Amino acid sequence: MRLRLLAAITKANFQFLYPIGRGGFGKVWRVESKKVKGETFAMKEMCKARVMAKKSVQSVMNELKLLSQVKS
Repeated sequence: MRLRLLAAITKANFQFLYPIGRGGFGKVWRVESKKVKGETFAMKEMCKARVMAKKSVQSVMNELKLLSQVKS
């Protein structure tokens, strides 16, 4: 069995193009990969302080788990 190490994906790997949505915790941005030009994604940016203040940490973690399993 071969293990493959993946580099960490950070905000620095993307160019932020424009916001496409806004919610109670932050914004959703359309971003473009700096590595592969033309490859675009939606990136959700949340304010940690708001999540903590609204006691919604578990909801955010559930959403993270769900979105990490979706292949679309």
